[in-house]
Amino acid sequence: MFNLFKKKEPEIKVVDKVVIGETSKFPALLSEWKKDKNVAFVFWFDESLEAAASYFATQASEKITLLTAREVSNPALGGKKVIFAEHYPLKSKEEALYRKLNLNMVEVFSSLQEPLFRQLGADKIIQVMRQLGMKDDEIIDHNMISSSIRRAQEKIEKKVAIEQTAQSQADWLQKNIKA
Repeated sequence: MFNLFKKKEPEIKVVDKVVIGETSKFPALLSEWKKDKNVAFVFWFDESLEAAASYFATQASEKITLLTAREVSNPALGGKKVIFAEHYPLKSKEEALYRKLNLNMVEVFSSLQEPLFRQLGADKIIQVMRQLGMKDDEIIDHNMISSSIRRAQEKIEKKVAIEQTAQSQADWLQKNIKA
């Protein structure tokens, strides 16, 4: 009735790896793949997957596993390590997939220039980071960033009454978040 005795699901640790420049994200993913070729990259949006496929086709002679979130399942992964190549705007949808895949820890690579982050005022953050001397391709990995992303996703979730599907992050934000 009030979920007083319902067991709380364990927290899934999300490690965010963020670069400033959008063009730096795919090289960072390629570097991860070169370290461990037993990896599958998961994308929430078709447009992102297509851009990655195009990039990897010119950079790697071997096949790199790229999947959309809707087609990913434990059998499809074949025991590969999962790395998400972008965030979904809704935290609950991300967590549902993480739980479906029985993941305790998730790595997510993002760029501060992605539409989701621009929605959250990343332009100011980018400016400060550049003033501090950070390069576009430096990977930032800090709990504070992950916490900020979670809070922002929760705020977005409160604004969405009925979710409409989209081909890209920008399209999703335009369809689901009214200015």
